[in-house]
Amino acid sequence: MLLVLSGEGPTDLGMCSNPQGMCSGAVFSIGPMTVLVDQIIEPKLDYSLRTTPDQLIYVGKAALAARLKALPGRLRPARGKKQEVETQYFFGNAAMLGRIALEIEAKREDSSIAILFRDCDSSDAHPPEWEAKFQSMLDGFQSVGFERGVPMIPKPTSEAWLLAAAQAQPYQNCSQWESLPGNTASPNHPKVKLDEAFGEHKSAQQLCEWLDEQPYDHVRACAMPSFSGFKTRLECVIAIVLHH
Repeated sequence: MLLVLSGEGPTDLGMCSNPQGMCSGAVFSIGPMTVLVDQIIEPKLDYSLRTTPDQLIYVGKAALAARLKALPGRLRPARGKKQEVETQYFFGNAAMLGRIALEIEAKREDSSIAILFRDCDSSDAHPPEWEAKFQSMLDGFQSVGFERGVPMIPKPTSEAWLLAAAQAQPYQNCSQWESLPGNTASPNHPKVKLDEAFGEHKSAQQLCEWLDEQPYDHVRACAMPSFSGFKTRLECVIAIVLHH
């Protein structure tokens, strides 16, 4: 099984150390969200995908946008004139990642799961906004005939998911972190709160090491709706791949 990932940077799914923005193997530096994904998948496969790094393929945000821009106008995915620009963005990104996943499957002669990470950047005060973005990604994957796409949209950012585990009493009342502001200028932004919880700023590598030492409790974390939505969809597509 292949795992095709697209994120925003090193502190979520990871990053490429090559200039192309698409990589696998030693050129891909995993982020904490990839560790979290691997911890969900590992029990299903009976092995960690990190022990087979060539099975992890990463497509950076800029590389995905460049591929999308390079498409002829008639082939560019669009949701329809009534859809908001923002949900068109999520739809288009998912459609492009789905295309790339299908190309990789054809080359590798293997099945894949594609995970598209984007921060929601809005709080629980606007739940329909998260739902619209999540559905837009599902629709984008579906529009190119890719059936194993997974939206990963933490609310408001991935640090909220990590905060749930970083507290003195992990996962207790963890749904509260989804209500934090997505505005990076706020003193209550999840990045700030995560640093406060640790008493220091941890790098992407340090966050990965922390998650390895204290594996994420995916069951208790489902009290956060944005995490629950992601986990439910991921487990669904894992089942599709394993029974294919």
